[in-house]
Amino acid sequence: MKFSRLSVLIALFTLFNPVQAAEDNTLPECRVALRLITSPDYIRDHQGEIPDANTMDENAKVSFVVNLFKENISKADHQEQFCTATIRDNLGYTNAYHLPQQCVEFLPLLKKSFEDKVSYKKDLPNFARLKMEESIVDMLILDETAPDRLVQRCEVGIQVMHVNLNDKHLKQRYPLPPACEALFDDMEKSLILPSELETIRRQRVIFAIENKDTPKKLVDICEEISK
Repeated sequence: MKFSRLSVLIALFTLFNPVQAAEDNTLPECRVALRLITSPDYIRDHQGEIPDANTMDENAKVSFVVNLFKENISKADHQEQFCTATIRDNLGYTNAYHLPQQCVEFLPLLKKSFEDKVSYKKDLPNFARLKMEESIVDMLILDETAPDRLVQRCEVGIQVMHVNLNDKHLKQRYPLPPACEALFDDMEKSLILPSELETIRRQRVIFAIENKDTPKKLVDICEEISK
């Protein structure tokens, strides 16, 4: 990222909370990204890229990064993608975000499921890591827009990870409305890999648990997918 003297001057004279001001009226992906790149650890690691950083206090450095980020967003062809990529590139700054406890408990289970899927794919050593990064990015964005929904997803995820997907009575234990059963039957007929069958079975359990109290909603979802 290229820094200009003008940007530094603007940052030095910013008197309001720069992070809060930049978060207003921005995409949720950009709000999450902004919190990551204005964290103390990020500023510390990147202050060598800030002109005259040795003459600036911490608030001025943050303001500089905020202004530069806003400028880059305005130039991006796809702002949502730009901010999502920024999140993914800076997930290592874990002190800048706090996922709900349910999700903290779910993540190790999710990681194991990804690792199990690629245990036989020696040519894809980074698959599990990349899938975990994608999952955490999705969680952070959902936490920004619907935190209650995120908690529910992680709670359901924990339940699903403890289900034996090879149980021959899985359909009976987790029945779905006729429209959904037809949809799942069609999907299973097109499967090639064993891991795909496991994915379908896991989705069955997710559908059943998430929508046990809203069957009409589940029917609508399956009918929409079937179109």
